[in-house]
Amino acid sequence: MKILLINNFNSENRLGGVEHYLHELIEYRNKNNSNLIFKWFGKDKSKTNWIEKFYNKTITQEIIQEIENFKPDVIHCFSIGAPVTPHFMEYARLKGIKIVFSFRDYYYICPKNHMLNDKNEVISEHKNALECILHHQPKRNIVFDTLLFLKQSYHKKIIKKHIDYFLTPSDNLTQFVKTHFQKQGKTLPNPLLIEKHLTSNNEDKYILFVGRLVPEKGILTLIKAFQNIAKEFPNEHLWIVGDGVQKEELENFTKNNNIANVSFLGNKNREDLQEIYLNSKFSVVPSEYLESYGNVILESLSFGKIVITSDLVGIKNEIELNRVGLTYPFYNQKALEENMLQLLTNSELKNELVNNIPSYLATKTFEKHFIELTEVYENLF
Repeated sequence: MKILLINNFNSENRLGGVEHYLHELIEYRNKNNSNLIFKWFGKDKSKTNWIEKFYNKTITQEIIQEIENFKPDVIHCFSIGAPVTPHFMEYARLKGIKIVFSFRDYYYICPKNHMLNDKNEVISEHKNALECILHHQPKRNIVFDTLLFLKQSYHKKIIKKHIDYFLTPSDNLTQFVKTHFQKQGKTLPNPLLIEKHLTSNNEDKYILFVGRLVPEKGILTLIKAFQNIAKEFPNEHLWIVGDGVQKEELENFTKNNNIANVSFLGNKNREDLQEIYLNSKFSVVPSEYLESYGNVILESLSFGKIVITSDLVGIKNEIELNRVGLTYPFYNQKALEENMLQLLTNSELKNELVNNIPSYLATKTFEKHFIELTEVYENLF
């Protein structure tokens, strides 16, 4: 069976979790002699004007040509919208090709994507355009936000008309997609993208954050919480791995408030990152927007390191059910501090959570994920 994977970006531009997943998916297939044949279509990271964001004629024609050459049985779409727009779907359906769409975030529910209103309340339903443009986060300006809503709505209609099946990584996102798209689909949780490295031969040196340095990731709340922790435990360290538009602001806040032992390490390659995970005490994922899953959580757990996450992370219920970490209400700096203190002072609790990790990770293998994905493809016919 031939599967054409369509994503905004190609295999040379592994910018984020989706691109890394697609790379690992193809690698797994190649190593395990599956009867699935994958081909990945994506583009170099490039700027597009507003006309191309609505309809990218050139790339649509490229995809149509790819369909003609590769002759896929299934097209599986991931993160598309710009530079790839969904207009190729009409041609694919005319050819009788089945289309699966993986929703990886909340963009096609709310184009603002954070799923929070201007009162920092989680959006339980997406009502209308005016509410979204004026009161949903993040806000840019009325013109930009209006164009963003129009673009999302236009693409959403095309996707809703043409897809046969959908996948999401979390039950919460699945329920939203079912309501908005009225299509068949299911939750297929993200697999572990790196091998398990559970080991006791490491030093617990620092508290760890890994991710993009942007406001919605909640790093400022983490640093403020650590500031108070450091007053009681002056030898504790916080390591921050990643880069982004908020980096300078975070560094200045740390410097201006004389917060010692906070290190900004920038981006790291996979090999360096593994070593960093191994020598951490635990990881913190303080997200302040509704995330569909949280891959860095699985990465941390794969090294035997428990996690503290806000309750906006899609994997929250799994963390609580399997007792492999602690959760707290988002934006609640005091609750985050209390969780960090628990893991720093209560060795019995920490050891209990650590001991639960292996059985949880056993449910997250790429093998299990690949089998379920194959069944999705096969059941389309």
